[in-house]
Amino acid sequence: MVNKQHQSPETLASDGASPSGGNARFTGNNGKNAKDKKREPKRPRRVTRDYLMNYATWYLERFAASRARLEKLMRGKIRLSVAEYGTDPEEAVQWMNSVLSACEKAGFINDDAYARGRARSLLRKGKAMRVIAADLSARGIASDQIDDAIRDLRAEADQAAYEEVRGTDPNIAAAAAYARRRRLGPWRRPDIREEKREKDMAALARQGFGYDTATRIINSDLDELNDLLSMIDGI
Repeated sequence: MVNKQHQSPETLASDGASPSGGNARFTGNNGKNAKDKKREPKRPRRVTRDYLMNYATWYLERFAASRARLEKLMRGKIRLSVAEYGTDPEEAVQWMNSVLSACEKAGFINDDAYARGRARSLLRKGKAMRVIAADLSARGIASDQIDDAIRDLRAEADQAAYEEVRGTDPNIAAAAAYARRRRLGPWRRPDIREEKREKDMAALARQGFGYDTATRIINSDLDELNDLLSMIDGI
């Protein structure tokens, strides 16, 4: 039996029972085999408020998202429904706004929490602060919320840091985290470290780190960098 609980709204809508006594060879497929049928594009769903609510719930159960991200996805559904079924676009947008408000009221959408969580995740991956800010902006987070998330992240990293490195710019710790992930600089084998130095510097530059930061990381020893990484590993 198919577990419909984990199916998307599109799958649930198109999931119908097979004709009684059906047989793949005698179901009137007009000469098309199963492979041909799979190539046929699926018709978009007709948008209703209930459909948008079901879609939003299904998506948010699987992915963290900002309000802007979910709105963009639902607007795509609306455009297809308008083109396919003549859905009233103004009414559909009203349904969408109602669903978004309901999701925010229920706590399923919280841009402040989303921004803080994503900023923290990106810092752990070794992303520079300006890259984190750009990423949040691209995801529709408001500039004041981005500023708050970055400020909170700096405070959190400083609180997590060993006393020896407290007060250090988290960008430097992020560069160390990226070097660790990519096995750059002091994480390379000693016999090839100097040979790869310029390549490693360039790799950090491509991630948005300045020359001074890249030089410090690539020239450091592991003990110093492990202290810096306390700012990342402790958040």
